[in-house]
Amino acid sequence: MNLIFKILISLSLLWSFSLSATDSYQVAFETTECDGESGFATVAIQSIDKIQTASCSYEGKKLKKLLVRSGSSFATYTLTYSEAKSVMQDVKLYNRMKLKMMENANTLIIAK
Repeated sequence: MNLIFKILISLSLLWSFSLSATDSYQVAFETTECDGESGFATVAIQSIDKIQTASCSYEGKKLKKLLVRSGSSFATYTLTYSEAKSVMQDVKLYNRMKLKMMENANTLIIAK
């Protein structure tokens, strides 16, 4: 079962890397506002800048603020701690798979 899961993840990431340069890998996550309202958002993984502690709490727990580059400014999303952790795990997995693909690539570099 674990092997099948790894193969499916690898295939899905390989497919996402094969997209054209204008397409980017997207991360979807659940948002939670300070008043308890929730929703979903999707952002390009390359535009994620960082996660900070938000200035508010929901159900007694501090929320996190996801900063996403949007041109010369930032869009912000508030998330629960567990959702912020999940987003960061997605970013780490994406970066590991991207590195693995570069390591396994049959690339010939010619320097002049």
